[in-house]
Amino acid sequence: MDKETRDMLLETAGRFFTERCDRAVVNNVEKGEWPADLWKEIEEMGLPLIAVPEDKGGVGGTLADMLALLRLAGEHAVPVPLAETALANLLIAAAGGEPKPGPATLALGNLKLSGGRLTGKILRVPFAGVAERFVCVVDKTLVVVGKGAAKVEATPSHAGEPYGSVTFDNATAEFSGASAVSAERAFELAAVMRAMQMAGAADRVLATAVEYSKQRVQFGKPISTFQAIQHMLAELASCVAATIASAEAASRDADEGGLADGGAFSIAAAKSQCSDFAHRISAIAHQSMGAMGFTHEHVLHHYTRRLWVWRRDFGSESFWGEKIGAAYAKAGPDALWPSLSASRYPA
Repeated sequence: MDKETRDMLLETAGRFFTERCDRAVVNNVEKGEWPADLWKEIEEMGLPLIAVPEDKGGVGGTLADMLALLRLAGEHAVPVPLAETALANLLIAAAGGEPKPGPATLALGNLKLSGGRLTGKILRVPFAGVAERFVCVVDKTLVVVGKGAAKVEATPSHAGEPYGSVTFDNATAEFSGASAVSAERAFELAAVMRAMQMAGAADRVLATAVEYSKQRVQFGKPISTFQAIQHMLAELASCVAATIASAEAASRDADEGGLADGGAFSIAAAKSQCSDFAHRISAIAHQSMGAMGFTHEHVLHHYTRRLWVWRRDFGSESFWGEKIGAAYAKAGPDALWPSLSASRYPA
């Protein structure tokens, strides 16, 4: 979609998230309460279908449109699998299928497909406890398995969302087709999805800490005037800026380079950068807000705990750092500068 249309969509979605994803909704998800009305409204707006072509019932947006929406969702700590479902629907449509209503998630990892049946176990699957279907990519085949054909062991994440381990034991697929992306590429797309959510959450953490420092009065003046707090917020702002810049660059490169392989190096660098800074961003924000920042009643933890969880999802900083390092080590010193300046893996 063009920039004007995207801006209108994001403005509408932003207002909706502000009104409907309040503190109570997020806290209730942690208590095991599925926000059915919120999800219904999200589907009615067409948000999970943002990157699905119109001829398959979608909105007809691009990968970049989807990632921009997911950054916004991260900024509002949206406690439903909008990101997972949007990417799952994109992959299903690209494989020739037609997405179905209901929440979906991604089960990516070491799986085996034989005779149309799926076998294997994936740990820490996001929103496994509420997903209607699981989207997997095995080699170059996309497989969709309904929840009735999978065994889910629920283990809530540190953010209280219904994560879990998913086991497929000769599970029959409700849809399978030639995937438009490899299994490795599906993992990359999930990583840039998380990077954009982390960028949104990090931005909100910074805004929350800055606003608090202006309102909190100590010794007769706002703590934002204290040099120690200013130093903390300056460091926080630099970490958040790097997180946003790397995620946005990866989003742009992935979209411009194409669904199948665009921006692979940028994605690895972004997820490594975002995950690395997640801990520092959270630590500074909580420290700058003192005791208030550590209370459950304040909303700061809605974002910092998600940063902690998303840091590990679809590859931590160590995973992606090792991948980048191994590529450069194999290519040799002569490939270092040319590939870095071109933002790509060494040939």
